[in-house]
Amino acid sequence: MTKIYRSQSDRLLTGLLGGIAEYFHINSQLLRIIFVVLSIIPGHLIGGLLLYVICLVIVPANPNVYGGGNTTNKQTRRNLTDVDEFNDK
Repeated sequence: MTKIYRSQSDRLLTGLLGGIAEYFHINSQLLRIIFVVLSIIPGHLIGGLLLYVICLVIVPANPNVYGGGNTTNKQTRRNLTDVDEFNDK
């Protein structure tokens, strides 16, 4: 069973709608347009923003892409002084 995660690759603000679009295999731009249109209907702006914030708290970021998971291929940043070809010795 797959879970809904916030997307790390398809994001404009938080990746929430991108992650939902990935889960349901739909176009994320279409989902964003639908969300905005439904949110600006008179009387639904506060409800749409509240729903977005609640989902943002509930839906976690994707642990397989960023900041979690067990990755064996971890890359570390190196200074240019650590690289042999930049040393004048």
